[in-house]
Amino acid sequence: MSEVDAIRGTYSNLLAGAKIALIVSSGVSLYKSIDLARLLIRHGADVHVFMTPKAARLVSPHMYRWATGRRPVVRLTGATEHVEICSKADVVVVAPATANTIAKLSLGIADNAALTCALAASRAKMVIVPAMNLSMWEAPAVREALERLGRRALVVPPVVEEGKAKYPPPEEVAEYVIDATAPRDYEGVRVLVTAGPTHEHIDDVKYITTPSSGLTGYYFAREAAARGAKVTLVAGPAAIRQPPGVEMVKVTSVLEMHRAVVERAADHDVFIFAAAPLDFYVEKRAGGKIDSSLEEYHVVLKQAPKAAQEVKRLNPRAFVIGFKAEHGVSEEELVERARRRMESGGWDMALAHDVSKMGFGTLKDQYIVITKSGVSTIGPAHKRELARLILTAARREL
Repeated sequence: MSEVDAIRGTYSNLLAGAKIALIVSSGVSLYKSIDLARLLIRHGADVHVFMTPKAARLVSPHMYRWATGRRPVVRLTGATEHVEICSKADVVVVAPATANTIAKLSLGIADNAALTCALAASRAKMVIVPAMNLSMWEAPAVREALERLGRRALVVPPVVEEGKAKYPPPEEVAEYVIDATAPRDYEGVRVLVTAGPTHEHIDDVKYITTPSSGLTGYYFAREAAARGAKVTLVAGPAAIRQPPGVEMVKVTSVLEMHRAVVERAADHDVFIFAAAPLDFYVEKRAGGKIDSSLEEYHVVLKQAPKAAQEVKRLNPRAFVIGFKAEHGVSEEELVERARRRMESGGWDMALAHDVSKMGFGTLKDQYIVITKSGVSTIGPAHKRELARLILTAARREL
């Protein structure tokens, strides 16, 4: 087994079987595409690198050969690499994409091997990673060039700082590549996802919460949007970005999250309750800051209403996917508790997991999937991979 094969699929199988043509132009951030190539391979991809001649002078092609296990193409030979590789590519990733490269791509100019590859991959999705001086990024000519590329191209927003439009983190670029490979089977479907914790304030500076990172809901929302759904993400206070193409509704408390969902119950087709809100709210929140000299301070918690248990009553045609988290219980008890919650809320699918095993904030998880037809287990796997599997299963029932 080669060193590259040893890492293939170690993060996920989201790109398993996908052929990626990675076009590297001469921006000074091109060294970041070495990490990107490795990351795509860790998600299961088969990566082929095409470099512009100037890029090959800035960073040795040997680095990309090490990263991918294949010799990068800098100049075309009689082997017609642009046909043998690029015409069969699933996704073309242009990273970094200079202003010059973007303009040439938009006009179909193929004056080097890398641009010839992009032209030959006419059926592939394209992911463009702009990196340039900010004034060039804001130039009308660059914007017009991106518009000419149209819907075929997904543009990864650069990180704008220090007067530059910088290459974004490779992890974010990889998410766009995964977006490009998602099936477009949710077009016309309206999906609402909840994510993250809630903060139940005791006073104006202290609160009770859960350790939810919001990642599960983020990946469900992103996967649904990539598949063509119109997505609303109701998110508690977690450090997650707004997924592209998703309406994000920010809330703080469990009552705010409940209200945001109930108000939208009639307007959505699929509900995914991935948040971990606190089950209680503080009855009488103190104003200001509680005096720290007090030896005791009593807080009364009242049970909060559960939107996941009400949606089916408000929208009988909705498809509801609920989560049931427990800690340190047997698998039989976990399934039984999830099944009871599923039946009381009229859920179509329950995803049960034991947080004592995987915990919060991890990129991987494992679910026991409970439906009317049976019980199965998926994972451990990357949370986006789990989201893809669950959304595929749900689509068959819609």
